Amino acid sequence: MTPQGFSLFQRDLDHIADTVAPLRSALADASILITGGTGFFGMWLVEGLLWADRVHGLGLRLAILSRDGDRFLAGRGHHLRGNPSLMVLTGDVASFDPSGHRFTHIIHAANQGDAGHSASRHLDAALGGTRHVVELAAAHGTKAVLLTSSGAVYRPMDPPSSGASAEGPAGAADYTAYRPVYAEAKRMMETLLAAGSERHGFRAAIARCFAFTGAWLPLDGGLAMGNFIRDALAGRDIVIAGDGTAIRSYLYGADLVTWLLTVLVRGESCRPYNVGGAEAVTVADLARLVSTEAGRPDGVAIRAAAKPGGPHDIYLPDLTRAMGELGLGAAIDLREAVRRTLDWHRARQ
Repeated sequence: MTPQGFSLFQRDLDHIADTVAPLRSALADASILITGGTGFFGMWLVEGLLWADRVHGLGLRLAILSRDGDRFLAGRGHHLRGNPSLMVLTGDVASFDPSGHRFTHIIHAANQGDAGHSASRHLDAALGGTRHVVELAAAHGTKAVLLTSSGAVYRPMDPPSSGASAEGPAGAADYTAYRPVYAEAKRMMETLLAAGSERHGFRAAIARCFAFTGAWLPLDGGLAMGNFIRDALAGRDIVIAGDGTAIRSYLYGADLVTWLLTVLVRGESCRPYNVGGAEAVTVADLARLVSTEAGRPDGVAIRAAAKPGGPHDIYLPDLTRAMGELGLGAAIDLREAVRRTLDWHRARQ
């Protein structure tokens, strides 16, 4: 069931309201700006906060930034139109004018991944947007800014196997390629935010985000989970071009909201926290899980033979800090997360 004015299921909204209850005093009467408010993170945050506001009477004022606010409200955000607690701003993250509105908290979740896969455009968008967010925080006396960084900051840049650095794809840092620039941009965004925090006195909250699933998961964005969900719902076999030994973990959207808001209000300034799932799974087993939950237990084809020496692609967060310092955990396991993601996309279809 989906409440009027929301796209998320009632059970997910109630889960968010329950788990953010300990943050009520910190969020009361907050004015929160969310850049990237129309993407996967943004939609979960906006609806989760609006529901928590309704349940707990927080008195929140939310603003989200969109490149085209009217188009957003006429399309994927149509259910949010007319909500008195929500304002949609139109503009570019590097230059938008908040029109006199002031924000106690900013969640900088804008995604620069659509910059034409151009390294230079991506870097300009990432750093320009972060600089502007820091300037806004300084001008508004903002209490805290949360940056949704990425686990990509840990990814090696093609380290040399011989010990000697070389140019090109096998070198230690191929800055002409898009993928390493993405990771480097996230590192630089973290640095800009920390420097702004030191200079202007706001808290710099940093969430290094890994892999996720749930409502609003893009099914055409090149992500393994999204591709698997898409093919399973279409009744097609899930085809894995590689050997399926890559290892990932996934955090469900309802838990993601709790994690991000907890880092925002309780995380130590300039201290990064990994945000992601605790259940490690191979890509092959993930495909089988999705296919089985979609009613096609034999609908997976793996094209390549496994390479000797075990998995060569592991992308997992160490969650010791987030769990130990902030008491965070995943309430929704991977199988249930897959079920709910399938259910939501079925309902949208």
